[in-house]
Amino acid sequence: MPRKISNILNVSSEDLSDKGVFDGFTDIDSRLHVDPSLLIINKIPEFQNAQKTFEKYFNDVLKLVTHSQARNDRFWKEAQKRLQFKEIGNTALGYSDSGTGGNAIGVGLAGKILETVSLLSKAGVNDPAIFELVGLIEKGIGADRISDMTIAILIDNFSLYTQRIAKELKSKTKKFKIRKNIYELPYDDKNNKFIILIPKDLLNNLPIAVDWDDIDRVCKYNEELREKINELIGVSWKKAMRLPKAELKKLFLEYPEVLKDLIRQYKEKPRKAYDFKNDPLGEIIWAELSEKASVEYPMDLTKYRPITAQNILKVVKMICNQFGSLIENNGWFDYLYNDKGSLKPERAPQLLFFGIAEVYCIANNLDLSRETNAGVGSLDFKVSHGHNAKVNVEIKYSTNPNIVSGFEKQLPTYNRAEKTDTSIYLIIKTKENMNKIKEVQKLAEKQKTDGKRVPEIIIVDGMKQVSASKRK
Repeated sequence: MPRKISNILNVSSEDLSDKGVFDGFTDIDSRLHVDPSLLIINKIPEFQNAQKTFEKYFNDVLKLVTHSQARNDRFWKEAQKRLQFKEIGNTALGYSDSGTGGNAIGVGLAGKILETVSLLSKAGVNDPAIFELVGLIEKGIGADRISDMTIAILIDNFSLYTQRIAKELKSKTKKFKIRKNIYELPYDDKNNKFIILIPKDLLNNLPIAVDWDDIDRVCKYNEELREKINELIGVSWKKAMRLPKAELKKLFLEYPEVLKDLIRQYKEKPRKAYDFKNDPLGEIIWAELSEKASVEYPMDLTKYRPITAQNILKVVKMICNQFGSLIENNGWFDYLYNDKGSLKPERAPQLLFFGIAEVYCIANNLDLSRETNAGVGSLDFKVSHGHNAKVNVEIKYSTNPNIVSGFEKQLPTYNRAEKTDTSIYLIIKTKENMNKIKEVQKLAEKQKTDGKRVPEIIIVDGMKQVSASKRK
């Protein structure tokens, strides 16, 4: 099973929650990130001066940029050095495809950031907030790296916070030297690395300067700015945010007042941490549900032992059908929607499936791999037993625009990469319209007629239902 921070510290999840600590996983990437804009409103003792520390760090970089007269002079090299950040492991916030170690900013990416900041500085943009928004215009920079960058700069704050919480919880600790200081920190027995605890009050799900569709939450669609963008490039601000990063960088360099306006609005936007209660991304609730699944919804698969290449598909189909039954008959459809009634990201049902499938797989000596990557992109799940018994599982909403191509091209590619012709395409129906589902079914029938091995199609009704108390 995935290991939570609470498991490693040998405390309850409630204990961590009471302390305001994020009880994440060390072996599953989270889509939450440390949001530097929340530093200004936090009430955590160890972070009271963190905003000033963060701003000073980048103000110092900007001063070095200002003093630099030529690329690679001593000021330039020092600025580039300060923009390099090592990975901070064991925070349960990793975003990498292959693990939860985080994302470093090396010399190459630091150099690109520095070149951009230098050009913006010459254009009159000298606000340290640009480093929080650099993902707008610099390829390779996203919420993950901004988060890791923030933790790296404030590692002493996070270490002091972790040291205090661990002491209050009476967790096992060791002395670790971080930079120039020694801290008593909890650690993971598996790798003997220290654990850094993350306050929930500093976490967010809004990818600052990463997702063009979310930029309105940064800019708030100022009417004056919209008119300015229309005047400059003839399109709306929303369309401008969908420009390639290189073009957006060119726009900001040519019209720095637009970026200044964006920075102003970014600073003025309401600060709000992630809503852990409603969990709009589905990042938290799945783990709690999976712990209950094996007890409240047991499933006997003993008649299929030993698991072989001949019966593994039946076993995985039973797990998928159990997942479908929980969605359709036990109210789990609720966990596909946020408190506003909108669908959560497709990752939410994938995590739900992972949670219950892991329980049943462990009970039956099956290996469940999530987001495996064989060089052709990430497959949702692979269930296997030994080398020959493998089943690939791909999960998609019926409203996913790639639902047909996912069946026709994506899943067969994964199957070839994983060297198996056994797979399941699990479709969660999220609206009445069945056209796309029927198109997939029609493709499957044609492939069967042509004598091809066709993925099993399982359809789960994930549409919102009337609650049991209101049903007649």
